[in-house]
Amino acid sequence: MKRILFGLGMALLTFGCQQQETSSSSNEPLKIGAIAPMTGDGAVYGDMQQKVLQLKTEQLNQSGGLNGREINIVLEDGKCNPADSSRAAQKLIGIDGVSVILGGFCSGETLGAAPIAERKQVILFTGVSSSPEITHAGDFIFRTSPSDTTQAEVLANYANENFEKIGMLAEQTDYALALAQTFAEKFQGELVEEQYLSTESDFKTRITKLKNENVEALFLDPQTGPKYEIILKQLQEQGWDTPILQNEIATGSTETIAKFKDFLSEKGTVGANFVAPDSPKLKKFMQQYSAKYNEELPYTNYAAGIIDSFDILMQTLQKIDDPTNTKKIRDEFYAMKNFPGIFGDLNFDENGDVNITYSLFKFDGEKFVLLEQ
Repeated sequence: MKRILFGLGMALLTFGCQQQETSSSSNEPLKIGAIAPMTGDGAVYGDMQQKVLQLKTEQLNQSGGLNGREINIVLEDGKCNPADSSRAAQKLIGIDGVSVILGGFCSGETLGAAPIAERKQVILFTGVSSSPEITHAGDFIFRTSPSDTTQAEVLANYANENFEKIGMLAEQTDYALALAQTFAEKFQGELVEEQYLSTESDFKTRITKLKNENVEALFLDPQTGPKYEIILKQLQEQGWDTPILQNEIATGSTETIAKFKDFLSEKGTVGANFVAPDSPKLKKFMQQYSAKYNEELPYTNYAAGIIDSFDILMQTLQKIDDPTNTKKIRDEFYAMKNFPGIFGDLNFDENGDVNITYSLFKFDGEKFVLLEQ
């Protein structure tokens, strides 16, 4: 029988067949850990990750599980920051006894969990986190999302071709600051940077400072969609009148973009993103997701990375005798050749990074379309 349990305080969520004890018996469910932001501004992403993992787990278990063994996902709230994710990883490893953690979602979550996972030789496998620092986070750390190094490069290359002076609004998180730093290194013109705390909601003074600097464009570098919406509202109220560049978080915030489509269209908005190709696999999952949850699959690029990470893990676990042998899992990941993922044929390099890159997109008044370069 499938059960969903919410634990008090820890935002614990399990799906699959719940057991009180972890057993080495192949007849017992195999626990897989997961970390996602289930509270705060990032909860919109955590909700999607939880639902994707729940659906994937149900589908696997209904089709016979992992070599006849059910999978049980134990999800902890990383709150989109390193400290809470570190505590979540300690709980998953020390109490739940997992050998693999899927996540985090936010880069800060992954970076917070990585030292613990590496020290304990537990696989940490994120489908979303993109900070360049993850590249060197450890030998047991893998991801199916591109590094922000490529995102910063495509944005900076565009900026170098079109502007001499740019303003930047960057959130003080691991993800946003890593992207901002790489952009600053690649941009050859003058950069006027304003950084804000995740707790801030009034950006009028910062916007005024940037306007007074007479910047030719503004680079928006938020951590979450809700913060992006607040910034756009205040930019509009302040009469911002230069082109806008923006990161993947902003570019993928479809509901906010729909609310401000006239403003964004007038400004000539360009954003970075990585796009899942026209994938039958993704289309089928989107239909299954809608049927189960009575809503459209949001943040499809991120969902695709989560799906690919889950599928890669399950294929790998099916190959080895002991699904808790993390050294064998690691070695199988490194040896993987052309896994047929949503993003195409996937391979890991020597750092556990995947062969996906970012592209640029221009807003046409209704949606972002690929910008020919």
